[in-house]
Amino acid sequence: MPSLTAREIHNKEFKRAVRGYDMDEVNHFLDQIIKDYIEFEKTMQAQSVLNEHERYNQIEQLLQQLLYDVQQLREENRQLREQLKGCVNNIDHPQQFYR
Repeated sequence: MPSLTAREIHNKEFKRAVRGYDMDEVNHFLDQIIKDYIEFEKTMQAQSVLNEHERYNQIEQLLQQLLYDVQQLREENRQLREQLKGCVNNIDHPQQFYR
């Protein structure tokens, strides 16, 4: 972030010299700088908000993918338990193998 604020630019005072610059011209130029500076700050803040929204969207997508993966794993786990239960039942009742 810049070290100067628009207020600091506006409030800056310079020493007067005998052969110095035209004060009105300097003030007019500083006013232009302040306007541009304020616009730049607004743009940077808006960009920051956009970047933050983009990060939240990425996190949300990752969480949705994670949730889907967890659901898939739960289903696989359920199927494997059913298969294992079937194998255990066959071991408990070996006569089923000889029918």
